[in-house]
Amino acid sequence: MDRVKSIYRINAKDIPPIGVAPPSQGAASTMSVKMVYGTDTGIMIAQRQQGYHSRPHYHDAEQFNYVLDGEIWFFIEEEGFRCVKGDIVRIPRNAVHWTWVRAEQGCAMLEAHTPSLTGDPALAKGGIAMVGPDEVPVQGVTNLWVDHKQAAEVERRAVEADPD
Repeated sequence: MDRVKSIYRINAKDIPPIGVAPPSQGAASTMSVKMVYGTDTGIMIAQRQQGYHSRPHYHDAEQFNYVLDGEIWFFIEEEGFRCVKGDIVRIPRNAVHWTWVRAEQGCAMLEAHTPSLTGDPALAKGGIAMVGPDEVPVQGVTNLWVDHKQAAEVERRAVEADPD
């Protein structure tokens, strides 16, 4: 069945993946994302493999994450928790946060950012704008990497406290 093309609908299989390598706390980490954005919000379908371990960062965007498959550890400021399929995580605007994929199966996640992360040149050039001819996206933001000296301690406390 032929589907009518629209700037307001796209199938995830038609979004080209973007390979990104944010700064890591350990060995080089990469993830694959598929990104679309509108005037205010961007969403990404992100795949992270075992060993992915981002450095602490923040951005001037509120972020929601929905774990589609696998598991991932989230650390927000002084708190850390393991998330599995079906979990939803909110990261407040400008909160220092980072992630760590410890599980063998990796993690697939849907991420929403308002405003979008199109301030990052790698994401901006690979993301697909779903906007009409008379719409203008707001200025996108980017990740700002920080030295969060207590990160290792936050991780240690969270992992030790996890019942699984």
